[in-house]
This record gives sequence, C-alpha cells and structure tokens, in this order.
Amino acid sequence: MITEYVVAIVISYLLGGVCTGYYLVRFCRGIDIRDQGSGGVGARNVGRVLGRIGFYTTLIGDALKGAAPILAIRYMDRYMEFPQEMSSYLLVAVVVGNVWPLLLQFRGGRGIATAFGGYLALHWILGLTLVGTAILLLIFRRGVVLSGMAAFMLLPLVAAGIQFPRNVIVALVSVAVVVLVAHRHHLRGVSLREGN
Repeated sequence: MITEYVVAIVISYLLGGVCTGYYLVRFCRGIDIRDQGSGGVGARNVGRVLGRIGFYTTLIGDALKGAAPILAIRYMDRYMEFPQEMSSYLLVAVVVGNVWPLLLQFRGGRGIATAFGGYLALHWILGLTLVGTAILLLIFRRGVVLSGMAAFMLLPLVAAGIQFPRNVIVALVSVAVVVLVAHRHHLRGVSLREGN
C-alpha cells in the first residue's frame, strides 16, 4: 500500500505543476507568461495578457486542479482503503507542485487559487473561512497581498479552534508556509513601500 500512497502524492504534485495560466497563454499567444507583467502564472498576470476571460479561466482551472486530487482520493477510497490523512498529504503536494512545477523548471504560481480549491474540497468551511478572513482583514487594513497572507496564517488557528483533525491543521500550516515563501518578493516590496 505504501507504493500507492507515494504514487498518489507524486501524481498530485505533477498535477499541481500543470499551471493553467502558463499553458493558456502559450496556446493563445505563443509566449511565456513568466516573461510578461509580474512574471507570475496566476490569474492576475494572465488577465493582463488575455483579459477577463483569461483571468477567470486561470482562476477556475487552478482551483479545480487543487480540488481534483482530494475528490479523486475520496472516490477511490470506495475501492481501496487510504489513511484518513491522505487528503491532507495530497493538498500539500498539489500546492507545492503549483509553486515549484517540475516541467516549468520549478518556476510556477503562488499557490493561492490551488490552495483555495483544495481547501474547499477538503472541507467547504476551510475555503469559506479563508475568503471571509481575507475580506475582513482587507476592510481593516489596506493591501490585498498582506490580507491574503494573514488569512492563510490564521486559518490553522481557526481550524484548531473548531477542532479539525491534527493532520488537517499540519497541512494548513504547511500550505501557509509554501504560499508565504512563494510571495516573499511581494511581501518584501510591500514592507519597503510601507517603510518609506
């Protein structure tokens, strides 16, 4: 069974590396989105190149990609038994794959939409809590990036408070660290602007 677990984690990582925005812009314009705008492969940067349709296609594609491994493992659990914490492992793997994709020389996205999709699939309350916390923080403090990062950091505490299993909390902490690392340059830029 260990082999099946490893295979599931590797497949989730590789799926995470299928960055919707990168392949969408390649197909539509024949260019590397990482050479445009902010250099990201996420919805905001794709929107700069392909407009609103590109933005929403990338957002939905990355969110579905985040949800897919978790939904698939639940379906497969009818036919073979997986440990309860397997969904948590797959969540971390798909987000890591999105941020550091093998096929794109480890230059991928920043994990937000992929993590959100994974959170919704893991338990809908996690996804809604993430969005609600980010919006609440945005009301009291300007800055989409800082509000979003703070929401990712606070979510494990909220999950612990409403007694989610330990493996879920560990996965949320792991994803928060990955997302923070992926946003380190943006956070540094925000800090410098606020310091001036």
